[in-house]
Order: sequence, then C-alpha cells, then structure tokens
Amino acid sequence: MDSHDKGNPVAEVLVAAGDCSEEDARAVLDLLERSFPADAGAGGAVQGGQAATVWSATLDAAKPTEPAEGRAAPVRLKDAVKVTLQGSPRAVERVQAALAALFTVEDMGAVSGDQETEIELRVRSRS
Repeated sequence: MDSHDKGNPVAEVLVAAGDCSEEDARAVLDLLERSFPADAGAGGAVQGGQAATVWSATLDAAKPTEPAEGRAAPVRLKDAVKVTLQGSPRAVERVQAALAALFTVEDMGAVSGDQETEIELRVRSRS
C-alpha cells in the first residue's frame, strides 16, 4: 500500500452489495467501512423495483485503518451476498483482499479498462 495513494481519487472503490437481505448487506459494508475510511455510509440504499435493492458505499482504499485479520469474531451471513467492486485495479485488489480475509469469496467475473476495474464477487460466511 503506497502512502502516496492517500487522498488520491484512484484509491476510491465503489462497493455495491445486493441479491441479499438488508442485514447481510449492511454486515458486509460495515466491516469494509471499518477497514477503510468511508466517504459515504451504507445507509444510502438505492432501490430499483420491488426485488432489486442495492446498498452501496464509497471507500478510500489507499490505506486500511484496521487489519481485516485482526477481527475477533467472524460475521455470520444468512445467505450469500453479491458484491461489486469498482475502481482502480490496485484499490479494488485491496478491498477484495480484505473481503477474502473475512469471508469465503467466489470470483464471478471482471471487466477491466485502462484505469478502472469492475469485479463481481459472491461472498459467504466461512464454514
């Protein structure tokens, strides 16, 4: 993690959680917001129709505030959570690594451009 990333917009990662209960989405976002400074809280739920609800947060992935491995008790999710990460490749990689330290993470696909990556993950509680 480069110290020159701090405050740099390329370190911002948009995280969207969906296809799950509000409780599970907030659990995932809350853990990430404790690991990375958050510009926007998980309270900004965006709803698109009856079945489509997405919770999102913007994280500053320049430098974690708390190591993910240092958590006391793992968070139990009721079901899998679909998580989409969007930002610079290095910043997205940092957030993905934090998720992998806390949950079982399945890579569902990625789209990369010159300076931005979008990756879709399925996150589950560890067995």
